[in-house]
Amino acid sequence: MPEFSQQRRSPYGSDGFYIQDLGTAEFYGLEFIDTFEDKIIPNQNLVTRPSVLIEGSTILLDYSDSGNPIDRNFIDTLFTSMNSAGGTFSSGFTISGAIYNDPIRDYSADLAASCTLSNYTNHKILGTFSSIGSTIETNFYHPDFFETVPQITSVVGLTSGVTLNGLINYPTSKDTSFISNNFQLGDYVDFSTSSNNGRFTISGITVDRLDREIITFSNTLLVAPEDLKGTKVTVGHVRKTSNLTSGPYAIEQETTVVHRVGSSLADGVAMITIDSEIEKPLVLNRGIMYLFVIDNASTVNLQFLDATQNSPYTETGIYSVIDSTMNKRYTFFVPNNNTPNQLYYNSSGDVSGIGGIQVTGSYVYTYNTKFSIPTSSSSTTSSGGGFY
Repeated sequence: MPEFSQQRRSPYGSDGFYIQDLGTAEFYGLEFIDTFEDKIIPNQNLVTRPSVLIEGSTILLDYSDSGNPIDRNFIDTLFTSMNSAGGTFSSGFTISGAIYNDPIRDYSADLAASCTLSNYTNHKILGTFSSIGSTIETNFYHPDFFETVPQITSVVGLTSGVTLNGLINYPTSKDTSFISNNFQLGDYVDFSTSSNNGRFTISGITVDRLDREIITFSNTLLVAPEDLKGTKVTVGHVRKTSNLTSGPYAIEQETTVVHRVGSSLADGVAMITIDSEIEKPLVLNRGIMYLFVIDNASTVNLQFLDATQNSPYTETGIYSVIDSTMNKRYTFFVPNNNTPNQLYYNSSGDVSGIGGIQVTGSYVYTYNTKFSIPTSSSSTTSSGGGFY
């Protein structure tokens, strides 16, 4: 169980903030990372079915329409790594589990193959194969007709060239979750491990499709790679707290986070997307403003749901502006101390799917919005009017 010590205030109250000691929490699944490829699981199981085109011994696997970020990151990092040192593409990869069955045209194939990479760009893999199971006459393979998901393996080491400053947490329970322990943007985290000893500042918290928490830190102090999965690590939790909002001091100055809401076809069904990702899991920090842009408001009607996933959720921190001429809706959301820790989102109407939202941190919010309509000579301002 996490341990929380008595909260203490520093003597800086006259400056509008105080240093709040939020105690300690225990974690058993930490891994400090300093490169992007540290987030990638080598030769992981893919869930995306590609489009495939074959001509002679040349094969193209196109993953550019994939809405799964885990798959996209793996594909991009793996095939970028094959040419990371420069020169020509010459690395090998293997395709397995590629059973294809088109019942409409009565086509079947097995695209298991040993390949050499020829070119890679924008999630499009171009290679040549030395052997392949069996093909069909057209040699064009639609992703919907793969009975099994094609898997790609290679002995190439992953090298992205992208640096990170953070850690991966494998939360085995709510007790061992940064989100459930109410860590948020701007909080200080104290570590005392063999390779990482100091106070780090949280700059981001997300959850990926593997249910791992990805914590990023500001670059004032850099992490050293260290795998502590299976090791008990006690973490100190400290917050520079505002006297007015009980949230991180000056969190209102943080940049508004913009998400674009749309839809994408998956197995013939229109599914809700956020930032082009189907049912993207979200982590929202209390005290941060989030703007959800719906560019096709007549088709996608974003709504938030309570923890039961059955009832729409509304509060003073959620308000929208609709431009009927442009068919766009802009929904603002400022999570606060009245916002539950667990919410969901979906779209009413013909767009399916439901995504999870986890809310963390602390912030007192008072609704105080104005809607201004500029005219040729002046601006008309209303308080609250025009918001939905």
